[in-house]
Order: sequence, then structure tokens, then C-alpha cells
Amino acid sequence: MSKKILAMDGGGTNLRVTAISSEGKKRKNYNTGVNITAVSTSNLISIFSLVRDDIWVPDVILAAFSGAGDRIRERKLRQALESVFRDSEIEVIMDIEGLYRAAVGEERGVVVVSGTGSTVYGHDDAGEAVKSGGWGHIFDDEGSAYWISKELIAASLKYRDELIPHDPVFDQLVDFFEMDNIEELVNLTLLPDMKTKIASFSRVALEDPSELVKIVADEGIEVLAKRTLRVLERTGEVDTIHTFGGSFASVYYNERFSKMINNHRTSLFTGNVDEILAEQMFEKLNRS
Repeated sequence: MSKKILAMDGGGTNLRVTAISSEGKKRKNYNTGVNITAVSTSNLISIFSLVRDDIWVPDVILAAFSGAGDRIRERKLRQALESVFRDSEIEVIMDIEGLYRAAVGEERGVVVVSGTGSTVYGHDDAGEAVKSGGWGHIFDDEGSAYWISKELIAASLKYRDELIPHDPVFDQLVDFFEMDNIEELVNLTLLPDMKTKIASFSRVALEDPSELVKIVADEGIEVLAKRTLRVLERTGEVDTIHTFGGSFASVYYNERFSKMINNHRTSLFTGNVDEILAEQMFEKLNRS
């Protein structure tokens, strides 16, 4: 009898779930925040109970979550899962490890993420994780959509204070966020989904970048490229660098990143992490 598989891909905004058994496949997206730091254990239990009632109790669960690389957060997540899925075999991994398994599979590669946040991840010859970046929007995330937008907002405030000359992107910011003036941009910090909302402007800015946008983007891309080259020093040469995230939808961003990593071959990953992980597990378990 084939096993029932459940794979989860959880971030701060959405929870994506794919379940597979011999009866077929089910996939659901829950528009609920599952940030392990901010969400209480009781709320996690409520969310996972909803998944259980919507789908089924699986034999095996693979849970890839943002923040699961920290031992305390990983324990919190595991306890919530075990309380809901008492008889299931559970593996908890970082969301970036889930992306790596989905994009790279059993081959060798490196994944570079530039979405709301940014990070670089791979495995060395011994199979050990090699990671650079991903320290969060306060201390890190250079080159990410949030970081680029945040830097442009900061520059617009400097313009308002007559410290730097005008750039067309300042007008774009005010229009995009439907503000009356630059000063009101600081109110973006009051939004419950602040990071996502601020990051969304990066796509607009990178479509036809002004000189200031190019300067800001290049600064962040350079840091991300250096992280990528450092990770490659530890993983060894790989055939493909798998890119992921909204920043790589920009032609300008792609071209600059490619140049800064010495034109290494890249491939944009556009698959559903939860779905691919579930399919990989289902095939592997039933094959064995």
C-alpha cells in the first residue's frame, strides 16, 4: 500500500500544501501567516488542524518553513505539528533547504533567492549545508526586493530634506503607494504586511530603472553576487545556479547579476516547492 505524503512550504504570508497518495493529489494555498517567530504555538496548531481537516492525516510530512533553521523555532514548529499529526513521521527543514531540494533534486547546484528577502544556499561535497545571507530585513537582505525599495524610500526622504537631487523614482514611489507626498511614505511601516507591500515597489522600479535605481540595485546585487561566489568556493563548481524570486523577473537585475557572477549559467526556478517535494517523496518512498 502506498504511503500518504504531505509537503508544506510555509512563509510569513502563505502556507502552501500538497498531499499525494494512491488516491490522487490535493493542493491548497492558505493565505495565513505562519511566521514561526510571530505566530504562537496555539495559532500554529489551529492552522495545522485546518490542513488536517481539509486534506487527511498523512504517513509522512515534510515541512519546509521560514525560520526553521533556528533550533528554538524548529522545536516550536515540530511540537505544533506533532500535536496535530500524532502518528505521522515528520521532517522539519528550512524553507531554503526545501527550495534547494525542489530546484536541484539529487543533482548538485546552488540556489540564489531574491524575493522579499535574499539568500544563497548550496551543499558541499559532504552534503553539508552552505548558506550565506538570509539574516532578515533589519540586518541583511541586500539585493532583495524589500532592500531595494527600502533604500529608494530612504533616498526619497533625503531628497525631501534637500540633501540629494531629484530622481524620477521619487515620483513613482508616491504614485505607487497612493500617497500625497514623500513624507507619507514613512506610514508604510504601520502596515501589518509592511515587508511585502514595500517590496512590491521594486518590480516597478526595475522595469525601466532610473540612474538612482541602477546605483541602488547594483549595490545590492554586488553583495548578493559576492555571497554566491563565496558559496561556490565551498560547494565546488556546479553546472547551474538556480535563481528564485521576483527580482529575477527584471531584465536589468538578471543581466547585472549574471555579469557579477562571471556569466555562470543560471536557470530561473518557477515551480511550486510543496508540490515538487511531495512528488519527490512519493516516488522515493514507493520506489523503496
